[in-house]
Amino acid sequence: MRQIRSAVNRFIGRAGPGNDHPVIAVTCVLLAAALIAEYMARATADASSTVSVQQHLVLVLAILVGLIGGMFRPRWFLWAALVAGEILLVETLMITPLVISIVCTGFLAYLNTWSGAIATGLLLMLLFAPAAPSSSGRLMVATLQRITLYCFPLLTGLLLHMMRQRDHDSYLLRRQQEREDMARNLHDTISNDLAYLILRIDHAETNGMPNSEHEYRQQLRELRDAADRAMTHTHAVIDSLETRPARQPQPEPSEAQDRTPTPIPDNHSVTVQQGELQSLIDDKEARLESLGFAGDSLLGELRRPLPPDRMRLITGLLAELYANIAKHADPAEWYAVSISVDMNDDVHISVSDTIAEHDGKLGLGSGLDRYRTIIETAGGSFAIRTEQRHWQLDVCIPSRP
Repeated sequence: MRQIRSAVNRFIGRAGPGNDHPVIAVTCVLLAAALIAEYMARATADASSTVSVQQHLVLVLAILVGLIGGMFRPRWFLWAALVAGEILLVETLMITPLVISIVCTGFLAYLNTWSGAIATGLLLMLLFAPAAPSSSGRLMVATLQRITLYCFPLLTGLLLHMMRQRDHDSYLLRRQQEREDMARNLHDTISNDLAYLILRIDHAETNGMPNSEHEYRQQLRELRDAADRAMTHTHAVIDSLETRPARQPQPEPSEAQDRTPTPIPDNHSVTVQQGELQSLIDDKEARLESLGFAGDSLLGELRRPLPPDRMRLITGLLAELYANIAKHADPAEWYAVSISVDMNDDVHISVSDTIAEHDGKLGLGSGLDRYRTIIETAGGSFAIRTEQRHWQLDVCIPSRP
């Protein structure tokens, strides 16, 4: 099915670039070919009636113009095909104009709800058209009309319209989620790395040059590492914007049965996650220490392995909290960070520090707001209390949303 659609899109792209409805265009081509074939057969059979053939030729040409124009501008040209097809159907009782009228009504309903309703009203007027003289098939056609012409094209078009709107809304939702994730990723990585770089430079400028060359080179290496991390994160963001992750092929049932992955023990997963969190905390503490901060960080023992999305949320929140301490807290005062897990496997994070008297206001101040939205949406709690210069944060991340 995908190969057929690709071939149709290539054909329509050559015929008219920018066509948004390849299925409508291909259907118009098929209907035009069927109309020409049926009209030529009928004209050959009624060659004795030259006047009638010429009158019908005008309607046929009008239908063809509507179908050809409908390949590129279906919202406008399909009306010509619909009206001319209904008139030709009343005069000749040909089968193709009936099909064209039904299909055009469905397409108009697919493109616009009100257009479909008006087209259906025009189609229903055929039920009250006078019967053509010497037409033995009038009864059969009227029966088919009563069965198919009432609501079928309208309902079909509306159903397709709703499906298209649903896909469009889903696409917009995915794009919005991608933009939010990208903004949070930019803030948590590049923004915090650059803020740390600025703070290190300010700290070095305030304290003056170090006494030994070894300390001076150590400071330069630390500054370069911070800049290198910011550049690495920038490249990662650029790569994620330029490329899409390839879809992993699904294994066949036989492969799924023969290659069952070996489950990882829970205690091993807990050890790995405990180590990742401790490594993150040690790295952030080292950053704060290089800026002149002093404090405590307490990490409780994990009882069970955390789901990957919950683990990413916790690590991202911790990185944001330590970055906020560096940007907004007073280095001369003590800070404290506590991470614990209760009996229900809910993760509790508490942070306490003292707001600097001269806050540099590095950043937009939107990082914690994003995490508040995520955690509260998942059913957790996010509380910030400020008393004079004392700042306190208490977060509870539920084990299950």
